[in-house]
Amino acid sequence: MFIDTAWSQRPAWARASLLLLAALGALVVVLLAHATATPGVLLAVNVFATPSWVLKKAAKRFVNNVVFAGNVNRSYDDQYRVQGVKVGDTVLARLPQRYEVGKGASANPQPLTDQTVPIKITDQTHILFDYDSWAASLFIDDYMERYGNPAIDQITNEIDETGLARMYPLVAKAVGTPAVVPGSTGTLPFAANQVYLDAQTKLREVAIPGPYKAVLSPNMHAYLSNANATLFNPSGLIAAAYKNGQFGEKALGISAWFMDQNVPTHVVGALGGTPLVNGADQTGSTIVADGAGATAIANYFLAGDVIQLAGVYDVNPLSRKSTGRLKDFRVTANVDSIVTTGALTIPISPAIITSGQWQTCSASPANNAAITTFGHASSYLGLSTPQGLVYNQDAFALAMADPMLPGGLWIAERIRSKQLNISIRMMKEHSVRDDVSVCRFDTFHGWSAIREEMAVRVCS
Repeated sequence: MFIDTAWSQRPAWARASLLLLAALGALVVVLLAHATATPGVLLAVNVFATPSWVLKKAAKRFVNNVVFAGNVNRSYDDQYRVQGVKVGDTVLARLPQRYEVGKGASANPQPLTDQTVPIKITDQTHILFDYDSWAASLFIDDYMERYGNPAIDQITNEIDETGLARMYPLVAKAVGTPAVVPGSTGTLPFAANQVYLDAQTKLREVAIPGPYKAVLSPNMHAYLSNANATLFNPSGLIAAAYKNGQFGEKALGISAWFMDQNVPTHVVGALGGTPLVNGADQTGSTIVADGAGATAIANYFLAGDVIQLAGVYDVNPLSRKSTGRLKDFRVTANVDSIVTTGALTIPISPAIITSGQWQTCSASPANNAAITTFGHASSYLGLSTPQGLVYNQDAFALAMADPMLPGGLWIAERIRSKQLNISIRMMKEHSVRDDVSVCRFDTFHGWSAIREEMAVRVCS
């Protein structure tokens, strides 16, 4: 009834009603415009208007998909966040002191020796992709689902894969037989279980506390699940193993089992002949040997090979008593044998220390003591053997630093989550000249075996 009435002459309630209707109409128009626009334009704008939300989703996706990297020590991240990568790329993990127990009334002070292991940020992993506004307008319907999530998955896999590949050669203790998957031969389930029981026994004998975790290849995990389908698992876990191939929870002294397709494969050296220790009373980080054959052999040992020396046994670090089990030493660099003499100079870790606070083994090897590789002189030459791990999570550390945020970009955001122990940077810019948007995700990280003695390799 106010159609022909001047605006100023209309009642206040009528004017307010019309203003409200006009506002609602405008809102409807905007919503309809967005609803009918191409999905790519709407989602891309929404996502990058709240980049911190995008990165929080990315961080959670990283944590949910990681296997090995999610089950190691992450307590050193904060040191990098305080210092920043500009100040330094290395922090030192301090190892526990070891003492010798004295007896009687008289006592002498023991030297305090701080032993440290460096944790260094060595890797910058990134994914960069671009697209033009034509694609954004016509083809991109879910930015993160189609492009962001696969980028995070790839970065996650890269961190996990490099961690396993770099950590396993630093571990000296080993169980199992190269190129024989536990449970693939012999009487089940004992043939499979004994290998994993040996792994946790080796840890317990040298006073490594639990809980222990296991990271196995899909093939190792499959044989283990099959071997124990009815032995250890409650009925609910049997059903779960049948449905998804996941072995039960606590079993064989190990609290958590993980399947990881990134489990690396070690290739054993060329070996040959009958290698023997050349000279008694050798200590330290090298062993001089001979007997490798009259022909020079390149890569006789490869870094990561595990050797044993006859008569040299592991010791409990608290009691210094022999465990009665041959000590495992890892070869730390590739070794060639010398022609005619078959001589070898083998760099090893841990060092041979036969007494004192830091004693590592029962004795130095005798002259002509036999040297075996994974338990035999030469049977495993050149074999490829996937290397699973059984370990206390403090054996290894993964540290992530905060990537710097450069200025002058359309978007430069970083999500740093102490709860998730993750730091991811996202940068985005648009080129007006080329009408192309570029998006990039980055992480800065580094791996270290801070206490390799807390881990055992499982050959398969």
